[in-house]
Amino acid sequence: MTNQNLRSKLLRTRTLLSQVFLHEPYYIDITLSAFASRSKICLLGFRGSGKTHLMECLLKSIDPKISAIAQGYLSAELEDIFARPDVSKLIKGEERVVFKKMVKARVKAFDEIQRLGPSALSTLFRLLTTGTVLYMDKEEGVKEFWVIATANPTEIAEDQLNVAIPEPLWDRFDATLWVPIPKLHYLIEINGKIEDLKEAIPIIWREEDLLSLWREVKNVKLEPELELLITIMLRILGFCKYAQDFDGSSLTEEQKRELCSKCGNHYLCSLILRPPSVRAKMSWIRMAKGLAYLRGRDHVEIKDLEDVFPVVFYKRIKLMDEDQIPNKLEALKSLFKKLLQECTEAKEAIDLAKRLRQKFKSADYERLRKWVNAKAWIAELEDEVNKHYKNLKNKLAEKMDIAESKGDMVSMAKIMILAKKSLPRELYREFSNRLRIELRLTPQTLADLAKINKSLFVKAKMAYDHGVETYILEDEEAAYYILAKNKVKP
Repeated sequence: MTNQNLRSKLLRTRTLLSQVFLHEPYYIDITLSAFASRSKICLLGFRGSGKTHLMECLLKSIDPKISAIAQGYLSAELEDIFARPDVSKLIKGEERVVFKKMVKARVKAFDEIQRLGPSALSTLFRLLTTGTVLYMDKEEGVKEFWVIATANPTEIAEDQLNVAIPEPLWDRFDATLWVPIPKLHYLIEINGKIEDLKEAIPIIWREEDLLSLWREVKNVKLEPELELLITIMLRILGFCKYAQDFDGSSLTEEQKRELCSKCGNHYLCSLILRPPSVRAKMSWIRMAKGLAYLRGRDHVEIKDLEDVFPVVFYKRIKLMDEDQIPNKLEALKSLFKKLLQECTEAKEAIDLAKRLRQKFKSADYERLRKWVNAKAWIAELEDEVNKHYKNLKNKLAEKMDIAESKGDMVSMAKIMILAKKSLPRELYREFSNRLRIELRLTPQTLADLAKINKSLFVKAKMAYDHGVETYILEDEEAAYYILAKNKVKP
């Protein structure tokens, strides 16, 4: 049951932010979706775009007792932000760590992280990964917390006070949102009153309400069909038919570019130079849940997945020839639409693969094979189906060996028929010549065969009419005869 008080608090926060952050509503909604779902977010943008202003306005609505903010500057190291030794104890030869407010704050804010010193950046990386800070062999942290940060990537090459943010650190943020400078009609409205309104923002979020909000959003429903869609889309993004286990992330950017140029099939994977990591799946789900909750629903819909896709993958995906793409946000929106179309078109193949793992049908198996020629990534679905059948074949072969060693012809016959029904032709061939029976053809034998199998009776009768005295039954023919004679159902 949704707590309407929590949702009303979130909507009130959005209303207040819209009064002081004059920009497209999308930027507020994405930031609040991250806040509500405890998704760690970094706001990117040029100087004056309002990213820090948005962060500070949101922090105004949070009880300062449970929040902390750090300003990035090049000499800002671990000791300035996270922890330091207790000098008075150190002089006495005792090791005692003083952890700063940031470490145990529920809401942790970092402004201009590209200006943090190396040890501070390294500690931030650990915090985003494990939730703890390690200093002088002492570890401290809080389990449930939220991180919001800002960065200006455009300044990295402009002065000596910035450092390049490593890719693994970007991957630890659930979302990265580029905040552009506001459009003209918003700029016209910005005046000195904004700061007064900002200072007047009341505290809305106390610790108890914040923890309740995070728990409630975590319980927003995601239907299995949508989770499967997410998984398939991610696999398409990381697919390469030439790579080990089809894993495009195993290739260097130079290798990927060369292979895509040689492939010439223009598959969706050719749009991706560097695919996302597996962390993207949970980030995508969390952000979608946050947006669904903000929109008044207790379940995720396709629209939620679509709208958060660009911010989840903004720093996780490097597009082919990205330096020639002026608007990455729109490029990512377009990529999602192509992924959705790809999955919609391939729904039959996905359903075929699912059915084939449940029950083998020769017609379904052949149709899946045809799909591989149409869409390369379906080769992995076919591969998974084939692995399933190979595992089944190995289990049946092992049971056949045991039955044969015991001379148990009935069990061998049952396994033979099961293999015939359950395996593709090329795998079933391995069971050939395992069963063989010599029948002396007599009127009584023919009568028995007529009761067992009409087709078998016809062939045996023709042989009998031509003077054949001994008739050989092999494989499934032998299996059906054995089971019938022993009154056992196949």
